[in-house]
Amino acid sequence: MNGFYWIYLVMLLFAVGYFHTESPERRRLIYYGFAGFLIVIFTVQDYSVSVDIAEYMRQYAIIPNLTFVEMLGHKFEIGFVLLCWLVERFFDSDRVLLLVVGVLIVLPFARMYEKETDNPMVGLAAFVALGMFMHGLIYWRQLIAMGILAMGYSYIRQRRPVPFLLTVLAAMAFHKTAVVFLGLYLIYRIPINKWLLMVCAGIALILGLFGNQIIDLGIALIYPQYAAFPRLSIGGYTLLALLWVVVLLSYWVFHERLEEDRVRLPFLMILIGATIQPVCFAFYNWLRIVLYFRVALAAMSAMLFCGLFEQKQNPVTELIQKASPGLYRRTMWAYDQKWFRTAMMLLLFAVLFVWYVSELDGGIYVMAPVVPQTIAGG
Repeated sequence: MNGFYWIYLVMLLFAVGYFHTESPERRRLIYYGFAGFLIVIFTVQDYSVSVDIAEYMRQYAIIPNLTFVEMLGHKFEIGFVLLCWLVERFFDSDRVLLLVVGVLIVLPFARMYEKETDNPMVGLAAFVALGMFMHGLIYWRQLIAMGILAMGYSYIRQRRPVPFLLTVLAAMAFHKTAVVFLGLYLIYRIPINKWLLMVCAGIALILGLFGNQIIDLGIALIYPQYAAFPRLSIGGYTLLALLWVVVLLSYWVFHERLEEDRVRLPFLMILIGATIQPVCFAFYNWLRIVLYFRVALAAMSAMLFCGLFEQKQNPVTELIQKASPGLYRRTMWAYDQKWFRTAMMLLLFAVLFVWYVSELDGGIYVMAPVVPQTIAGG
């Protein structure tokens, strides 16, 4: 956790530099400099951060000795297995595997925020502040799969089923749960209105009240091998609140823009995440499913930031103008000041930081009972 404080501090320094630079070329350099910093952090991480990483490195030492048929039957998906095999064949250091995984996780999201938002720095910073980067340090295969899916967002909007299906299959080569993203393609054109929000809120309430029974039934019918596993609860009440706050705020701010592809996709992803998140109260591993949709919080954070703090005329300022014209006249001058966006950015990420620390305090973490020498020895 102490390491996360330092990452957060460096992130804020990059963000301040970004906001105080007018040149687009320098801004892009700062932006990808921050992405490179995240990749470096990924590469130098300790192997004992979690049992997941320790197991990845243990399997990395085993996979090169397997036949192709044995690789196909490996417990990890074939995409990750082949990635380990290739890295071991061409490089001596296992740190190269961390470097390659870091690139495969960070760069697709960095590129996506650059294309999808007007302020990519806020998007990438939110990727860190909302815990997605920390998940990436542990859930390698799933975050690689999510990065692959991010490159296929345009196929959903263009209604191109074959390229989208191939993208999902490529993602499933790293984590089978990527199949859940097919549902987003099917519902993408659903009308977004207050009735949809009410239906989703009702489903979320039902899942929260009867999550245990639903999970027990699903495991019995689909994954009976998990019946013996303990039902660990991740909590996540503040995450549920955050998801619904962003859903409602986005619906209010972007109500007239929800038909725009750039807004519709992240909005639907967050709405899906808010709807299914209560299952985590009963089943810890459901977090893996929510992650596919929760990642859109970063892009929507960047959109909300631009909509509320970079444009004078927005629903919040219009509400202030109607409620108190005097207050409106006394405060609108701040929008013309260079420090305003930086101050609002710092405030935004201070709030997100407090939220994420509260999530960490309620989480379950197990340090790996191994050391690098043991892993290397296989």
